[in-house]
Amino acid sequence: MTFEFAKMHGAGNDFVAVLDPDAAFPLDDPALVRRMNAPHVGLVSEGMLVLRRPAPGEGADVRMVFFNPDGSRASMCGNGARCAAFLARRAGWAPARLRLATDAGTMDAEVLDDDGSGPAARVRIALSPPSGRRPRVRPDGAAFDYFAVDTGVPHAVAFVDGLDAVDVRREGALVRHSAAFAPAGTNVDFVRVDGPRALSVRTYERGVEDETAACGTGSVAAAVAAVETGRCAPPVDVRVAFGDVLRVEGRVDADGRFGDLLLVGPARFVCRGVLDLAAFA
Repeated sequence: MTFEFAKMHGAGNDFVAVLDPDAAFPLDDPALVRRMNAPHVGLVSEGMLVLRRPAPGEGADVRMVFFNPDGSRASMCGNGARCAAFLARRAGWAPARLRLATDAGTMDAEVLDDDGSGPAARVRIALSPPSGRRPRVRPDGAAFDYFAVDTGVPHAVAFVDGLDAVDVRREGALVRHSAAFAPAGTNVDFVRVDGPRALSVRTYERGVEDETAACGTGSVAAAVAAVETGRCAPPVDVRVAFGDVLRVEGRVDADGRFGDLLLVGPARFVCRGVLDLAAFA
């Protein structure tokens, strides 16, 4: 079977995005996903998006199914969702304002400042409400206290004085696999406050099992934790390890909860082509 695909990235977070209009791509084969994303013999990415037509009554223009490179299926990816919206727009599947169905729910998206020809655009995504807040969690052996919150996928956020001094891989792996976040584990974000509306973040990503250049849901989690602990006020600009800045917009309710969240940031094509699944058999 052959499929059109695009290699894309959102703020340095890179994906293989597969167009699957006939719902033919096997979603129940994690070994295939691992082979497709393997170094040297695959397309190498930090995640894979499969775009399908929505189910009847789903109330969406397109459905995104997201896989981590280890083959596990994740409910949401903020940078991936922006890339999915941009690809759906360019493929003629959806207008600039569209509804994107994910395993974390259906959300509004808008492709901004796109003239139809360039390789990049800004995309705004309206996210599902944050949930599962635990304001102070200290896993056994961890170096920091963490603010736990689910922004489509689970995150643990630690505020640090200096990002360069953090051993992201060691501390991230410890927290990701700790009993405090069992059994599913968590993504882990290390955050420096740069100003009243500015943060910098480094993220250890579950499923990638390493630091990533950017994490959209992690940037949102960082903003939620910063706003709800009084460190920042919205909108919050979050600088990721790649160097790009993602903006998190929203409002603070009477209880101090940061909600009605919007994530705004870039999506970019690297290349487009046709892949044959037989190559990964």
